[in-house]
Amino acid sequence: MDNSLNLVAFDCGNSSIRTILCRFDGKKVVSELILQEPNEMTVSGGYYYWDMPRIFGILKKGLSMAAEKADKIDSVGICTWGVDFQLSDDDDFLEKALCYRNTIGEEQLSLLPEKTKRDMFYRTGILCDKINSIYMLRGIKEHMPSVMERAKKIFLVPDIFVYMFTGKEMNEPSELSTTQMLDVRTMAISREQCEYAGVSPELFSEIGRHGRLIGNIKREILDEIGIAYDIPFVCVPSHDTACAVMAIPSGEEKYLFVSSGTWALIGAQCPEPVVNEKVLDARLTNETGAFGRTTLLRNSAGMFIVQRLKAEYENETGSKISWNDFTALADDYTGEIRTFDVNDGRLFNPEVMVRQICAMISPSQEEETAKGRYCWPEILASTYASLGDSYAETLSTVKECTEETYREVYIVGGGSKNAAINQRCADRIKMPVVACDMECSSVGNAVVQIAYFHPEYSYERLRGIIVDSLQVKRYDPKE
Repeated sequence: MDNSLNLVAFDCGNSSIRTILCRFDGKKVVSELILQEPNEMTVSGGYYYWDMPRIFGILKKGLSMAAEKADKIDSVGICTWGVDFQLSDDDDFLEKALCYRNTIGEEQLSLLPEKTKRDMFYRTGILCDKINSIYMLRGIKEHMPSVMERAKKIFLVPDIFVYMFTGKEMNEPSELSTTQMLDVRTMAISREQCEYAGVSPELFSEIGRHGRLIGNIKREILDEIGIAYDIPFVCVPSHDTACAVMAIPSGEEKYLFVSSGTWALIGAQCPEPVVNEKVLDARLTNETGAFGRTTLLRNSAGMFIVQRLKAEYENETGSKISWNDFTALADDYTGEIRTFDVNDGRLFNPEVMVRQICAMISPSQEEETAKGRYCWPEILASTYASLGDSYAETLSTVKECTEETYREVYIVGGGSKNAAINQRCADRIKMPVVACDMECSSVGNAVVQIAYFHPEYSYERLRGIIVDSLQVKRYDPKE
């Protein structure tokens, strides 16, 4: 019997939109990048937005290109970043999709009493964070009341594209958990959280189930891109962190991880939520993972800092540089490495990232910094060391909160290719770091799609496919 499948994994990040063709031969998944296009915020009327129609066009193009590479596309799944959403009325989407880097959510969180924050944590298992969807919802109600008055449904980012492709309304659970609107005990929408946000629970749709069919892609879309057969759209863990954590090639049920992308999501996979004072004090959060697992983690600064530095370096030099060459600039620095707090609020979205970092590591060089003279090797060496230290510090906290023993740390995502950060993390936490293939999110996406075709496969069987599919590189501690 032929068990081979051609599966399309859409991987939408803050900085790029990617289409990956994943071929399953019955034993392992081999992934091939089909299309990658840049993604960035747009600015209008003083707000940051995402250009959803443009992204949808890129996804359709990617699907068309994947269909040309394979005899047949058997199914599609999507993962994206968390928290952001779009509201709709009975006819269409309202307003554009606001980006979490706007401040209207932060304004709302700043008004919350500490007791309310504590109650919300115990109700949802989710840390009160300025980027959580609940605060943006309340901010929209205050700043854009006409939009909220007309709103009938909420679609998180992956749900938007599911709706565009299939016409089906649903909310995927891992993405939904980033809203801070789910009750951690019942995994249903919390009426108390809705009351705070000023919305009705009816704003939300049916919660999807991983490995189940959402619906087929609309015939008019398939005709538009030249595909004559039906393609199922499968519910996968649509928060990219949940997809990446699903694809960590560990033989253990519990493991430490860093999902290193624009953000670094640092934590452990757990069988169930961990909701107690120790977790609250440590500022950890319980997000929903694949097939009902929990990812206990902290949302920390990640490669956004490096992405901004690279763009600013290219602007200064007037030419493009590859990621390998840019990363290697740090190798030229042999002086003292001065670290900084990568989660300092001044780095959230500064006007000039390199200038802000210089002010933090070399305040005596303000005059040179003001003239735009930067020592790039020092800046990058300091940034990589600071990120590695941040990873290790948070992982140590997670170990204390779970009271578990772990053998190694897995790093997944685009940042897993940065050897300097990986080695620094291993040295600081004094544990081996295993850097996984950067396509973890897409492989996790594909493996959950496989569960749709093979409902008889156990969770352990699916994880066995992952172990057989991914390449890893090990970093042992040197200090």
